[in-house]
Amino acid sequence: MSFSGNFVYKCEVWSSSANIKSLKLLLFLLPFFQRFRGLSINIKRFTLLKSPLGNKKSKDQFEKCEHRMYFYLESSKPSNILACVHILAFLNEVKCKVKVSNKVSDWSSARKG
Repeated sequence: MSFSGNFVYKCEVWSSSANIKSLKLLLFLLPFFQRFRGLSINIKRFTLLKSPLGNKKSKDQFEKCEHRMYFYLESSKPSNILACVHILAFLNEVKCKVKVSNKVSDWSSARKG
């Protein structure tokens, strides 16, 4: 039984952080990404009363910004994908969702035709 196709591994990463500098650091740590996209910023605003008993007009307003980014890597070597996941495990202040998949590509027939 022979297998003529090659596996191509794809690692998709959705990352988010309240600190934009940590997301930029992610791009410096992983320089082999050529395909990335900055996603929208989630802004959550909320208001708290300074004093729950007295003055109802004195309030504090806060906002929390969450910056998001999406990038992916395609490689025929699984060691590149594992290196990506290994680096993502050590990042502080960055939440990541990683999806790794593989597909069969027939490069030999594409080269001939």
